[in-house]
Amino acid sequence: MTEQTIIVTFQPMNKVLTVPVDTPLLDAMRTAGIAIEAICGGQGLCRKCRVILTKGKCTATSQLGASHFTPEEIAQGYHYACQVALTADAGFTIPVESRIVLPQILISNKMNITTISPAVVNYPVEVSPSEGLPFASQSIRLAGYLGPRPRTCEQVYHRLNTTTGPLIATISHVFTPPKIIAVEPAASARPLYGVAIDLGTTTVVGCLVNLQTGEIVETGSTMNRQITYGEELITRIGFADSPEGLATMQKAARESIDTVITQISGAAGIGKTDIVDICVAGNTVMHHLFCGIEPHYLEMANAQIPRTPLIKSAKELGLCLHPDAQVYCLPNVSRFVGGDAIGDVIASGMHASEDLSLLIDLGTNGEIILGNKDWMASVSCASGPAFEGGGITCGMRAMNGAIEHVRFDPETAETICSTIGNVPPRGICGSGIIDAAVAMVASSALDFAGKLNSRHPRVRNGSEGLEYVLIPASASATGRDLVFTQQDVDYLMDSKAAACGAIGVLMGKYRIAVTDIRHVYLSGAFGTYTDIGNTVRFGILPEFPDAAFHPLGNGSLSGAYATLVSREYRIMAEKVALDMVYIDLLVDTDFMEEYSAALYIPGKRELFPDSYKEHKK
Repeated sequence: MTEQTIIVTFQPMNKVLTVPVDTPLLDAMRTAGIAIEAICGGQGLCRKCRVILTKGKCTATSQLGASHFTPEEIAQGYHYACQVALTADAGFTIPVESRIVLPQILISNKMNITTISPAVVNYPVEVSPSEGLPFASQSIRLAGYLGPRPRTCEQVYHRLNTTTGPLIATISHVFTPPKIIAVEPAASARPLYGVAIDLGTTTVVGCLVNLQTGEIVETGSTMNRQITYGEELITRIGFADSPEGLATMQKAARESIDTVITQISGAAGIGKTDIVDICVAGNTVMHHLFCGIEPHYLEMANAQIPRTPLIKSAKELGLCLHPDAQVYCLPNVSRFVGGDAIGDVIASGMHASEDLSLLIDLGTNGEIILGNKDWMASVSCASGPAFEGGGITCGMRAMNGAIEHVRFDPETAETICSTIGNVPPRGICGSGIIDAAVAMVASSALDFAGKLNSRHPRVRNGSEGLEYVLIPASASATGRDLVFTQQDVDYLMDSKAAACGAIGVLMGKYRIAVTDIRHVYLSGAFGTYTDIGNTVRFGILPEFPDAAFHPLGNGSLSGAYATLVSREYRIMAEKVALDMVYIDLLVDTDFMEEYSAALYIPGKRELFPDSYKEHKK
């Protein structure tokens, strides 16, 4: 019996898709490659996957969240994509607030690697002829090569024996023992290329590198295709709990990386088969999903994580590069301190410094590392996606139309907002959310316990309780008021308390005071775009009066680049991972005390001494 199909159209993408009857709309959108906000992974909780039915019919599979549409929106055909089954030909418009476009991409500055020593190297072939003996019996050596006798495959060995004239042999030191992966005439030898990848939960960023010079030739980025399966790592682990789910998540990660590689190799005018090595830095969950490793055990407290790098062949992972190209994933430390954090450490240089440093990378998951060249300790916290614009009613990623900065002018009592691209606002991203919270405190719209003031002129009663009107409908790109609800504030307070509490635990364990820290390294978009003063005023970061603050940019990509062009940095990364102490906050008895103290603005007196002095005055 032939399966009945229907046609669904998506605008403004102008995409048409044929799907079986009763296909969930969100699944159809994933198949069509339409990136839509679905922070909760399609569970009907986040209310971000708004769509408008413009023609045809569909069936609502659940009424969860339906009350959050206004009567006008219901009349216009608004639905949540995760709650719709396609039962007949239909057309949908994806409204501006639901679309995901490529956010601001953070490309790190190239690290200053003084000696280039990649894992894949070209060596001139030197032949010492022996009279009367065939080529295969003659003495062959590789100029400049020091190490165990390399092995090779039969095809390459045949070329080595039959090709005349000066030759170049390409050796991959990723293999043990090293392996000759190619032989070609010296006159036509091409440059060796490698790729460094930051496999983020939201975006995937990569750079194409000339392995012989260390030069970054091209950079590129794309959205992580896993995004529509859930924003948070726990959601993705849950989705990958079956073999089919794991295969889907691995395919999404592979396709994301392949998109970047296609982009940068095409821009450089080289073939993918010219890429002989690839280094990937992502968190522990991303590494597991990309390599097809069942991740369910990562939900368990104090789970034992191998601290050696994951090394897989590109072919095995479905990447069409050089046949012998290997994928090196930077080593993980714990279930939520992964290769991206090791990349941050390598990029910061704190592992080689005598000064006491604190490294902070806050996103959906937060990683905090304390120490110096003699010791390092780490924690991770579930800070949630609030610092990236997720989980907030009008929150969004850092893309065009996002409010990125908010300032309260005490003289005019006005709240001033600026957006990415200087266009009408459609939402607010992480840096803007933190600024807005500080502005609300400064204007007395928000008290020290994180409660909205009902008497403030911008605070009103909304459908879910008190809400602060940041942008009126007349000035927004969505035609609706952009608000900050009490639930949003509570979520943000929880996120800030988790981050500050995690820092407090780490400092408390080692009896470190805020005055002891000399350097604070801030990785990722949080450290680059966020107003550091406001992160302290709101109580996300403690006061560090004697510390220098250093935005790292994309430290994860920097670490991947370093291990791509230098075998010494691979050894360094592996040593850092093996030596680092990890404290699991899920079972730590001090965390709840630190977390509770951080549920106030700014937080614990010991962490904010100057704020309390000012308050006393």
